[in-house]
Amino acid sequence: MYTRLRGSLTVFTVLVIAATAFPARAAVVVDEDHAKGPLDLKRLAATKHSAGGPIHISLVTCGTWEAALLHVDGPDRIYVSFNPDREGDATTGHLVRLTVPRGLPNPDGHPWLAAREGYTSVGGDCADTCRDRIPDDDGWLKLTPGR
Repeated sequence: MYTRLRGSLTVFTVLVIAATAFPARAAVVVDEDHAKGPLDLKRLAATKHSAGGPIHISLVTCGTWEAALLHVDGPDRIYVSFNPDREGDATTGHLVRLTVPRGLPNPDGHPWLAAREGYTSVGGDCADTCRDRIPDDDGWLKLTPGR
């Protein structure tokens, strides 16, 4: 009986670790390295564990940058766009994470997401502001809540 209990406990532990390591129903879109500047958007991922739960968003850039680049007084920005009526926390050198609590712009059900950035440098290619959007053009990432 002790062996069977220990085996069950081992299986349970593995399932818990797997469930926390790989969020259920993550929506992901990857973009090519084509925009200029360090904020070139590479990967947008989002999870929503229930229809009424918060949205957890990760946005990865191709380049690395200092957190001060997105200072409130500067021109550089990363935007996350929401389209609730669509039919059909920390920054590091290349990652932005945020959580959107329930309510607007986080509706119950399936939210549609996109992210865009604007980067302006003193000189060079981005002196007139470089821009990128993920998904490209008018595309949207559909986030299906988990159970």
